[in-house]
Amino acid sequence: MIALLVAAGLALAGCSAADPAPEPAKEQRTSLTVGVVGSLTSFNAASATGDTAANRAVSALLDEKLGSLDGNLQVVPNNGLGRITRVEGDPLTVSYELFSDRVWSDGTPVTLDDLLFGWAVTSHFFDDATYDANGQLVSGTRYFDTALPADPNARTTRPRLDRANDTLTLTYDQPFADWNRQWLLDRPVHVVAQRAGVSVKDLLTAILTVPEGDPQAPVAPNPVLAAAAQAWNTGFDVAPGTTPDPAGVVSSGPWTVSEITADTLQLARRDSYQGAHFPGLEGLTVRFFPDRAAQLSALEAGTVDVANVGDLDVAEQKTLTDAGFTVQVGPTSETLQLRFATTTASDLRQATTLSLDRSSLVQDVLGAVRPNAQPLQSFLSSPATGQLYNDLVSGNGAPGTGADVNAARSALNDRAAVLRVAYDTTDPTSSLVFPRIVSMAAKAGIAVRAATATEIPDATLSWVGEDESLYRSARDRIAEGIDGGDTQELFDDLTTHTDPVDVLSEAKLIDRSLFAAYAGVPLLERTGAVVSAAGVGGVTYTSEPNGLPPAFWTWSPPQS
Repeated sequence: MIALLVAAGLALAGCSAADPAPEPAKEQRTSLTVGVVGSLTSFNAASATGDTAANRAVSALLDEKLGSLDGNLQVVPNNGLGRITRVEGDPLTVSYELFSDRVWSDGTPVTLDDLLFGWAVTSHFFDDATYDANGQLVSGTRYFDTALPADPNARTTRPRLDRANDTLTLTYDQPFADWNRQWLLDRPVHVVAQRAGVSVKDLLTAILTVPEGDPQAPVAPNPVLAAAAQAWNTGFDVAPGTTPDPAGVVSSGPWTVSEITADTLQLARRDSYQGAHFPGLEGLTVRFFPDRAAQLSALEAGTVDVANVGDLDVAEQKTLTDAGFTVQVGPTSETLQLRFATTTASDLRQATTLSLDRSSLVQDVLGAVRPNAQPLQSFLSSPATGQLYNDLVSGNGAPGTGADVNAARSALNDRAAVLRVAYDTTDPTSSLVFPRIVSMAAKAGIAVRAATATEIPDATLSWVGEDESLYRSARDRIAEGIDGGDTQELFDDLTTHTDPVDVLSEAKLIDRSLFAAYAGVPLLERTGAVVSAAGVGGVTYTSEPNGLPPAFWTWSPPQS
């Protein structure tokens, strides 16, 4: 009996199901898709026609330079490509060193010749153009049509080349605060020469020998420089309805363009890249959308992994977070300020400033999306610049953030006043802020009303795109409205500083001068949002409106 049971057991064992086969390993993702609003119109985002948010996003991926901006818009040196060194302060002398084994994506070495060409583009050294009050060319030649105008404080002598040590040296005509933001590396000189129909040798010879331009004595344009400028100005543009050959897109960064369609750009990691920004991803897709609504829809549909979506409202933010997205919200460099006209009486400027409860205004307008938002405390910068802003507002003379109605009435000797304000009625934020200014100022006897089209306004409520550079931000702000008695003199001093600590100290004094003169009222900054899909790593916030989130080389795909 026992033998029969054993036999039966053996028979049953022989009929039992085999162990299940192991599940095939899931394929790991090696790429991400980033969504950008706009269309690709040029591979030269530094040109006047190519300077769009979409083109700048592509440039941030393809065009490696000797520096970049972090999420707080501060300069980060790219020590994987070379070095920029301030050799001497007076005269300001700056050297550029390139590492010898760096190559463009087509295999051509990146050399001092590329830096020399970049200097020719950005310096406008050869221009002898004269312009009218509207900025239109009157006489002479403007060679390279850059998006940023030539800065009069950035003039240098012709560069000196030391090929034995791979260095290019610039000597400035005068000290220049923004010397560390002059990165020079631009379009590859060999590609520009080819598209211009000139030799690289002839182009470099022209850059090294053609005399400096003099608007007082314009001459016939140099044909080699003119051909190169034309190629630079428009030769990298993408004509509507056309698809460029990916092989013609030469990059200095770690990506090469593998495919281009009407609304996508496929990037592949290139093994020849030797810099410090080698990405963890093997590929990256840039998808272009006609508007922000389409970009948000693609995020929600799961076809985009990373995007800078700008100023979210409460409902949009909740939809994304409920769907598992990481939403990083913060300040941007775009600030809303009330700036008084030069003709506005000082007592009215003072009274209006004292009448505004900026704390409650900021909470009313921004609190739902960004509860930690605080009133803006500088004319020259914003929280978008991180620690730089914190250092600036410490001791810059910024007033309190609440209202002092009694002091406002005293400034006017208790008389009634009218303040005519110009503002953009189509802008949602301005339309929220303006009636609050009306209500607050009324408590001090100031009747604030919108200026008509035929009136000269007493003040303007406007968005200002503050720059990450305190030098440029101060320059642009001083050009608007009323200034303090010594503001221009302080700015002239700021331009001569080449140490960031000294620039910051001078910027504090400029803020003090503007606040003391009641030149205006900084109010708030626009909110931004960077969104990434669940599991996507390494994506950080950027304060640049519509900017590509920084440090793409740290991004990683979801792990299954």
